[in-house]
Amino acid sequence: MSTVLRLRAHELPEALTGADAPRAVVDELLWQEVADNDAALSRRAIGGWRLHGNIGDDLTLLYGEHSGGGMLVPTTGLRAVRGAALTAAAARMFVGPQVVTVSVLGSGLAARLQILALATHVPGVSHVAVHAPDGRSRVPSSLVEWLDGAGIGLTVAKCGADAVFGANLVVLAGPQPRASWQLPQGAVIVNATGHEVPLDARVDQVFVDDRRLLPGSAPGTADLGQVLAGTHPGRDALDGVLFVDLLGTDAGGLWLTHQLYQAALRNGLGVPAGALPGTDGYQGGMWP
Repeated sequence: MSTVLRLRAHELPEALTGADAPRAVVDELLWQEVADNDAALSRRAIGGWRLHGNIGDDLTLLYGEHSGGGMLVPTTGLRAVRGAALTAAAARMFVGPQVVTVSVLGSGLAARLQILALATHVPGVSHVAVHAPDGRSRVPSSLVEWLDGAGIGLTVAKCGADAVFGANLVVLAGPQPRASWQLPQGAVIVNATGHEVPLDARVDQVFVDDRRLLPGSAPGTADLGQVLAGTHPGRDALDGVLFVDLLGTDAGGLWLTHQLYQAALRNGLGVPAGALPGTDGYQGGMWP
């Protein structure tokens, strides 16, 4: 008899590193480009799997209609995983074939997932600088040890400007005050907060993950799916500053969630859905 698992918030990092999450979101973006003008394709389920969001208690359900199995996952945590996967995909698209120095501005599960996704799925990451604008700058020892084992340096910066200095990939993983840092030439900035960020810096190109989610007219803005499909040339200069604004981190993601489910099965993550109370969602705001 198949079981619906419940993936707990603290298991999301292991599920992320055990799945090819960036490939899943890239496949989703490419599929959307193909299905953009075909409503039937856009709604098509994958192998009988469906994703049901907002079922209560901050939970999303992945359910296999043919297998009777599936997984409950914290909705807010799933958004953070999707943001990390999209960031890693954008980094692989836009950061040149070089050593990658990363600045992550934020804290909590979202920042941890960003670091793990980049360190696991982006070639050439050599150093990560972290700054938490909310003052929660203590990085968990397990993450420090994991990065050390991967040969990746870690710095906990006292201010955002110090964290950003020298980075060619800047990830905004949490709410930000007005950002007025000095960005190096060629930097890629990814806004994974889900909110507008007051960025006081010259930006040469802007991309989003889904242009259909743009609030209004935004001439010159393309999305990642267009680049992947070859209908947009992508980055036009390696010395320009490029801004990637992730608008669809809460857009579900059937293929991504299925990847997490497969990683949970391989790595023995999750518990039977009836074994936990309904409050085991992602609480946010702190390093887990």
